[in-house]
Amino acid sequence: MMTKPGCVYLVGAGPGDIGLVTLKGYTYLQQAEVVLYDRLVNPLLLEYASPQAEFIYCGKMPKKHILRQEAINDLLVKHGLEGKNVVRLKGGDPSVFGRVGEEAAALEQAGVPYEIVPGITAGIGAAAYAGVPVTHREHSLSFAVITGHDKSPSGEPLIDWHALANGIDTIAFYMGLGNLPYISEQLISHGRSSNTPVLLIQWGTTGKQRTLQGSLANIVQKAKAAQFKNPAIILVGDVSTLKKGESWFESKPLFSQHLLLGRANEEPSKIGQHLREKGAEVFEFPRMQKKKHLLKKADIPANRDLLFLSPASVDIFFESLQANKIDIRRIQGEFYGISKKTVKAIESYHCFGKEIAERSPDASPLVILGDPEGFHRKEQRYPFVFEPDFIATHSFIRVQQTEQTFSRLQEEERIETIIFPNARSVKTVTEGFQACGETPENISTYARVICFGEKSKQAAVNAGYAVSEVLSEPTEEALQEVLLQKEAPLAAAAFS
Repeated sequence: MMTKPGCVYLVGAGPGDIGLVTLKGYTYLQQAEVVLYDRLVNPLLLEYASPQAEFIYCGKMPKKHILRQEAINDLLVKHGLEGKNVVRLKGGDPSVFGRVGEEAAALEQAGVPYEIVPGITAGIGAAAYAGVPVTHREHSLSFAVITGHDKSPSGEPLIDWHALANGIDTIAFYMGLGNLPYISEQLISHGRSSNTPVLLIQWGTTGKQRTLQGSLANIVQKAKAAQFKNPAIILVGDVSTLKKGESWFESKPLFSQHLLLGRANEEPSKIGQHLREKGAEVFEFPRMQKKKHLLKKADIPANRDLLFLSPASVDIFFESLQANKIDIRRIQGEFYGISKKTVKAIESYHCFGKEIAERSPDASPLVILGDPEGFHRKEQRYPFVFEPDFIATHSFIRVQQTEQTFSRLQEEERIETIIFPNARSVKTVTEGFQACGETPENISTYARVICFGEKSKQAAVNAGYAVSEVLSEPTEEALQEVLLQKEAPLAAAAFS
């Protein structure tokens, strides 16, 4: 019996900022069993795929292919015929120089269902993040996207240069820096003024975004002096003059900051969200997955007070009651939470909860529910309530795909600062680094390390990191102030 074909989704990931992926593309990414992604896809998008998804890196750099197009087509067909949901993740829009037509044709020929999910193309997205609209009532009534290189023997675009030079107000050349002298020469020789403004945008919409302004007459020399390289957009036209200094994106206080924020559980951090809003690119590492341990009927205490160490432990406890068909009225003990957040989780089930500080130290022993790591961590803080009766409701395991995200970011030199919000995150991050073949000592040579509080600092130093800064008041404002100092790594200046 033949396997029912799956579906291949040819998804545009946008030009770099992970927030620019469409809702449909994001949804398909979460559902994918296999993800094939290109070099220009922001690796941080991979963190939103299923923990069980298989990742296949397709690479593709000029004159260097990790996988050739024919091999990519074969993989799409193979996994589609196996009945899997496959996402082919492409930078920008897959229909704009993304070779989506070739992939769609291969899928059609093999009888594999597919969908094309458009994305924001780099010529528009990068220009907008540089503060330049590609059309403007006073400067540009037409816009064209042109490949910066093609399949000709020389790789120089074979197009109607006269029509392009004289008929289009704004021209966006993709991946054309290698042919910039030829492009400038052709536009000028076919009638475009040598004074025409030009804007180069490298790594547009990401923290690595760089821009360079000039004209057709001098942009080649300027680009060479500034060592501009692909990936970049060459924007030709009067709209380029609308860029005056830093754009709205470039003026965010933490623009160009690449941060790795230590993670100890599966919940995204509020600190991470704050840093993103301020313009930083944040990688919460390692990605963690919660593994539930539903309680058996015999293990559910009916006559003892219960202390929950986290909202997750509350949820799993009540899920266990339902799974075992136990009426909540059979539970006679009182409910306590380790924090206000945990108490709120208890109250969300229409039960009364109290913070543990309200309980008398002389009361009868508790039954404690939570994850083992959380138990050991809080044992030191609340020694008077911690008894041997502990029930594990869940544990956290590292999602292995997060290692691929780290490796891609490291290759692109986008790991500049490590932030440890607590001692537990030191352990999880270090284990993640080791799985990637990285060591605390080596990473301290190129990334500065910031710790929240003395316990985090001591854990980091013991693990082998060179700690650059310790925040005695670990607030979002204090962290932002330290990040704005942009200090270089202090590999030999560990605080001891």
